[in-house]
Amino acid sequence: MKLLAKSRAWMRLAFMIGSLAIPASTLAVDGNGAFELDGNPQESADPGDDWSTLFTGGGSPNAFVFIEDQDPEGDDIFTGGGSKVPLDFDGYKWKLDPPPPDKNNIVNAFAANYVVSGEQIIYFGADLYAENGDAELGFWFLQDEVTLVSGGSFSGEHIDGDVYAAVKFSNGGAVAIGAVYEWDSSCNKDDKTPAVPGSCASKNIRIIFPEQNALCDGASPSVGCAITNESPVAAAWPYTPKSGADGTYPTTTFFEAGLNIFDLFDENKCFSTFMLSTGASTSFQSTAKDFARGDFNVCSIAATKTCVNDDMADDVPTAISYNVRGCGYNDGGGTVNIQGLANSIGGGDDYIPDDLAWFEPPGSFDPETDCSDASALAAAVAAGTPVADPASHDLAGGDTLVYQFSEVTAINGPTDEVTVMADGADGTLIEPAEAMATCPNRVFNADLSADKVCSADLEDSGDRVVVKINISGQVCNDGEVTLTNLMLSDSTADGTPVLNPASQTILPGNCVNYTGYYYPASIPTGNSCPFMDMVTAQVQAPVNSSGGNCTDNGDGTQTCSVNSNSATCLLRVTDDDMNCATGLPNPDPND
Repeated sequence: MKLLAKSRAWMRLAFMIGSLAIPASTLAVDGNGAFELDGNPQESADPGDDWSTLFTGGGSPNAFVFIEDQDPEGDDIFTGGGSKVPLDFDGYKWKLDPPPPDKNNIVNAFAANYVVSGEQIIYFGADLYAENGDAELGFWFLQDEVTLVSGGSFSGEHIDGDVYAAVKFSNGGAVAIGAVYEWDSSCNKDDKTPAVPGSCASKNIRIIFPEQNALCDGASPSVGCAITNESPVAAAWPYTPKSGADGTYPTTTFFEAGLNIFDLFDENKCFSTFMLSTGASTSFQSTAKDFARGDFNVCSIAATKTCVNDDMADDVPTAISYNVRGCGYNDGGGTVNIQGLANSIGGGDDYIPDDLAWFEPPGSFDPETDCSDASALAAAVAAGTPVADPASHDLAGGDTLVYQFSEVTAINGPTDEVTVMADGADGTLIEPAEAMATCPNRVFNADLSADKVCSADLEDSGDRVVVKINISGQVCNDGEVTLTNLMLSDSTADGTPVLNPASQTILPGNCVNYTGYYYPASIPTGNSCPFMDMVTAQVQAPVNSSGGNCTDNGDGTQTCSVNSNSATCLLRVTDDDMNCATGLPNPDPND
């Protein structure tokens, strides 16, 4: 976060001291219709989600985490003296059991991230094992992925801009005092000045919102507030208190709160980890007791994909070119940078397309509808601004980049997948987004035709004259695929003709000539001696082709065949009786 942005936030917040009330133009965390902050986890008639809805998979957060802290194998707690708010995690230690004091014992912790009218709001809370009139809770929202390491240490570290919300409840929950802090390594020590926005509260801790009344009342709009149950309420998940009925929260054991991150920091933020601690809160030199942590990736990237065939002129059956377009869309909180895109064709290996290009779409482009519209995407590419390096292009919440590339495959109509990778602009890791699309079938037309002419001649066979039928013609490729393995046959029942095709391969639009002959085994009656038959041409068409005279071979190829015209050739009678049949039978020329 730039110092200028911090200064603007502190200057604005300085006018709010004494109350969490905010101007009417600013989005409040309670009463905005997105989420219920009423000290009850159950969904009510009021507008907005509640924890019971989120726990069962409903609601509309873009991130939700629920942490069961009382593991049957033991409760993880802080140990040693390093778990103080101003210290980094390399000094923190943890162990399993004994459990912390009942009043500090976390049963569950939970958080949800929303983007409302472009502003990031985080709702979070916890339930405790024992009822207590006073409670101190500290909530970290961390940009780095902070995890537990076997042996009792932590991995990960604080990053400038991490957010810490501290809440104190007293008087049976009737009073809630809240404060918001930011990790800032430029703070060397407590400024010893009045607690105003911008001053350092301790080493590494800068005040964003000083301690003040922060009870959610639904009437006074606020950038942050907290509330607990002032009477027993039903839990939204399995819960067993120290005393009382299972599934029911005793008074002041359920806590929830909300922060408008955008209004507090003049920007939406990316986080990776949510951590709750009890026992330290705003007493920065105190050691925390219990903790609960979970992955909380509030920044996210969404992806869409369309697959079309813009130009089929250069396609061949073994190399079909598809045009792929889609979006990398920031549907989370903070600013993100797209780091790359990988494609997979028909379930194959991921690869980076050679002609991948990114574009900033024109202002008329609506990601909600246009990111899945092939025509709108093509128009956005044509009218958009090329982005040479998406990794250096800050993508704010709700913004999108459009991508385009081509894929060439022998698979006809593949269903394939893109993966869009992104990081938060602050370096936070973001879960990659995947999108699938089915490309249209590209059917190549296989078609052929054949014609035939013939002539009847007399041939001297030595001691006699025999009839010889000479045939010729063309086989033409009338489709758009190359035809191979040409085979010809003649329909005469008088034996197999001798055919001589010029080629067994026919390119689209080309023809091959053939010639042949046969000796008829019988002579027709009459005086004109008609000999009638046809030629059949058979070829093989490649994968992804189809035609009206074709059948599938089971391996993607086709066998196609066509008959020629029925050709009739005449031999005039030359003997005295003018009848072809009165002469001797046509001898076998091979005898």
